[in-house]
Amino acid sequence: MKHNNKIDMDAENNIAGENKQLDSQQSVAGDDLAQPIELQENLPEKETQGQHTADHRRLVLDNEGKPLEEEDQKPLDSDGTVENADEITQPVESDDEEEDDDNEEILDDDGKLDLTRIFKILKKYWWMLALNCLIIGIIAALLIVEEPRTYTASVKLAPEASTAPAGGSLASLASSFGVDIGTISSSDAIRPDLYPDLVSSSDFLLDLFDLPVKTLDGNVYTDYYTYLKKYQRSSWWRKDMKEFMSQFKDKPKDPKAMAGGKENGANSNNSQIHVLSPQEESLVEGMRAAINCSVDKQSFTITIQVTDQDPLVCATVADSVRSKIQTFITDYRTKKATKDYYYYYKLLLQAKTEYEKALKAYTSYVDTHRDIILQAYISERDQLENNMQLKLSTYNAMLTQVQSAKNKIQENTPAFTVLQNAVVPVKPSGPKRMIFVLGFVFLTFVITAVMIVIRS
Repeated sequence: MKHNNKIDMDAENNIAGENKQLDSQQSVAGDDLAQPIELQENLPEKETQGQHTADHRRLVLDNEGKPLEEEDQKPLDSDGTVENADEITQPVESDDEEEDDDNEEILDDDGKLDLTRIFKILKKYWWMLALNCLIIGIIAALLIVEEPRTYTASVKLAPEASTAPAGGSLASLASSFGVDIGTISSSDAIRPDLYPDLVSSSDFLLDLFDLPVKTLDGNVYTDYYTYLKKYQRSSWWRKDMKEFMSQFKDKPKDPKAMAGGKENGANSNNSQIHVLSPQEESLVEGMRAAINCSVDKQSFTITIQVTDQDPLVCATVADSVRSKIQTFITDYRTKKATKDYYYYYKLLLQAKTEYEKALKAYTSYVDTHRDIILQAYISERDQLENNMQLKLSTYNAMLTQVQSAKNKIQENTPAFTVLQNAVVPVKPSGPKRMIFVLGFVFLTFVITAVMIVIRS
């Protein structure tokens, strides 16, 4: 009986403890309902270089469910709780996402350039491309406007062909395609394909210094050397660049001043050594660049082009170069025959003088020894007559040689056919201002685009 009462008491105590514990839990639950509720959402972590990071922003709500002011917002504690407030954490877009957008890969999965991504990058920075191209375009336009215009005059010649193909049909077929297979036989040392070397030689260009030239407006009439030295225009930036570069170069010596102003060498009167000053050497180089001679290997047509700042001057120089080429080639082709002519003509004069002496001696002897019967006088008369006949034969032979040499000069004189005479140009040939500006703008666009893509 006592045992049963004891069990009943223990059961009642357990029930009372459970009720007390339940009341305590309800009290705690009621207190929690009176306090702010903490809500936290975890964002999917973002993978950056093999590490997972998550950024959160806490949003604290008051008891009525409204968010608190920014100054009342408190960061999360190390354990992720906030006292006396309900807070909700929300993900915040990190700055790394913008950097990732800027650092977009331009290679696809196969390791090749993705033009679509590159186009997106360039489209995003279009203002930088436009600004750089605009600035460089304005600078290029200002530079090219200061550059003086140039004109080009051309002359075409067809010299007499003194060569013959020695390779048969194969050489003719190769010549039709403009190919020289080296089977052309000629007795001339200066062939048409060597005319460009002739025109660019210093001896040929120096002969043009004394050429009289006149500008189209008629304000300048002087020799070509003075025209090149005093009346050539140049842009300001080219002059400044030339002066700037001259500071890094050694000052050239003046051989002409060291030689006492003499044009030729002092060792011999027949010396062909030209002594030029640095300025004259610069003018010769400018003429070599302005005067161009080309030969068509298929038809052996010679084209002479002269570029100058004045249209009339370039036409005058082109016509003069044509005339000098013809004179030079004619002198070369007829040089041997001309020497032969003067040599035989000299012998002709000597033979004529000797013949006249022999004739005079014979006639004088015959006049003074008429009606002679002595054999000694007759033998002397016959000797004088034979000597006169010998001198006459020599004179006739030299006369024939002189006439033959004269005919040979005419035979060797080349015949040049002028296909196109020099014409004063109307439109300038350069510089190409639009092409110059567009070229710089295009180069700037490419460089800027490459730099943008590399940085992205």
